[in-house]
Amino acid sequence: MDKKDNWLDRLLLSKWFYIIITLFFVCVFAYIFKWQHFCYWFNDEYVVDNELLGTFGDFIGGVLGTIFALISILILIRTFNQQRAVTEKNKEQIENQRFNDLFFELLRLYQSEISELCGHIERKHTEGVAIINYNNKDFFDFEKELLQRAFKPTTSYEGNMQEALKWYMLFYVKHRTKVAACFRTLYRIYDLLDKSELDESVKKNYLKIVRAQLTDSELFFIRYNGMTYYGGNFIGYINKYNILKHLPTFELLEFKDWWKDLNKVERMGINIVFHNSTRLLRRILLKRNSDIIFRAPGDELKYRFEIKTKSNYEVEVTLQIDNSEENKVMEYAGFEKFAPKRIQALLDCYLKETFLHSNFEKFNKKQDLEFYSNPIITNKNICIINSGVRNTKGEALKVK
Repeated sequence: MDKKDNWLDRLLLSKWFYIIITLFFVCVFAYIFKWQHFCYWFNDEYVVDNELLGTFGDFIGGVLGTIFALISILILIRTFNQQRAVTEKNKEQIENQRFNDLFFELLRLYQSEISELCGHIERKHTEGVAIINYNNKDFFDFEKELLQRAFKPTTSYEGNMQEALKWYMLFYVKHRTKVAACFRTLYRIYDLLDKSELDESVKKNYLKIVRAQLTDSELFFIRYNGMTYYGGNFIGYINKYNILKHLPTFELLEFKDWWKDLNKVERMGINIVFHNSTRLLRRILLKRNSDIIFRAPGDELKYRFEIKTKSNYEVEVTLQIDNSEENKVMEYAGFEKFAPKRIQALLDCYLKETFLHSNFEKFNKKQDLEFYSNPIITNKNICIINSGVRNTKGEALKVK
């Protein structure tokens, strides 16, 4: 109900409204009567003309009766409008309840399909037959680990992507019956949300519920599925609702050439650096036509990370290494294992992943992007590594 309706309701329900209206018309008609007939206010010999007084009463009663009849009609119309509003609200509540039931039913179905994948599965090994029990969502964790172990990185990032898709397709064909059902159900959940007429704030809460159900390993497979023919329809929702927001980028097969020699803490540290960098890029690229430089705060740090934007069409990432200092930040522990050239190659691939492949080349046109690496600068104990990307047409860069 809008403000106009609320104002009219308060007016019609106020007793002072009717008192003021009544007094106003009585005064007006009394003045009219006095204007037409001379009144003897203080003359004791004057005799009241009853016929004239009756005529005046009929006049006032007729006019006021008409006015109050009109007000009654207004109140009746208002009552009908309120009843209609209540009916529409009840209808909306019924529709919301129906949507809520369908949403959670699909979510339960998805969880049920995940549970089926986590049942007992026989696998043959050279020693014989082993029974593997996938507890909870360990199926995707286990299969992800198998892919990561089997994957053989090439000498180029693009070559690694092609090789990664081959390994994913082997996994998909092997488990297609059940895995495809999971992805289809997940797609239907997002399709239901996207086509609903819910308020954006309410829809956002439902989206968060779905995203909270997805583990890192599930996001890992959703990402590769989206790069295939079978996941093409899902790409729109993946990008629109940023489903892969919490995917650890550094865990992808394309980055194995770097993480294969790191322990879990070192790998997760670089994941945190990349995740924070992408989140920061998303925020600062929304500020149109502005040059922004972000530097990691702190004194006496061995590693200093910097992001620089030029009017949103160019981004540079810089890692400054002070070899005279000892690293005290867990996130940068993994960089200790890499030479400067390897770090620069990693930054190059991170930019390609962020601006091209993470959104399946839908946000930025590949032919419009130019990736570059500036010469590594070494000055005594200071080493500066820099990589960047620019849109050659001067259009704003976008991230998921």
